[in-house]
Amino acid sequence: METNIAAVNRRNFFEIKESRKKFLFLGCGASVVGAFLLAFTPRFFSVVTLIGALILGVGLLMIYKGFNIKTLLIISREGIRTRKQGLILWENIETYSFDNVSKSAVFSLQCKAPHESLLIDLSMSDLNHIRQIREAIDTFTEGFEIKEESK
Repeated sequence: METNIAAVNRRNFFEIKESRKKFLFLGCGASVVGAFLLAFTPRFFSVVTLIGALILGVGLLMIYKGFNIKTLLIISREGIRTRKQGLILWENIETYSFDNVSKSAVFSLQCKAPHESLLIDLSMSDLNHIRQIREAIDTFTEGFEIKEESK
């Protein structure tokens, strides 16, 4: 993903996807730990076998998600598009903010009546810095008064 705001202007949208590298790294690590626990457990039925199977299952699920990444957020001239709510037009967005919830970056939108407020967890995204979202919003919200809420 390009970090330059000029690239955003060329494409007319800014897209934030789930991070393939993070999912594959965590999935491979968990799979190795789970396979190790399963391979070196002396008894077939034990707590260690159950834990190893659970860790291996989570690792395989993370590897699957690494190959099946989804778009979390698209910022464009029309508004902000999410998987859950679809397109939210700029005139329906009041403010946005960035929060830290248990060491995870969370992007929140406060919207007007027909839409509900929205929280998007950015911890497993391919976003390098939240400054990229600020720059994209500033670029695409020409003519709209959308402010960042500071906390």
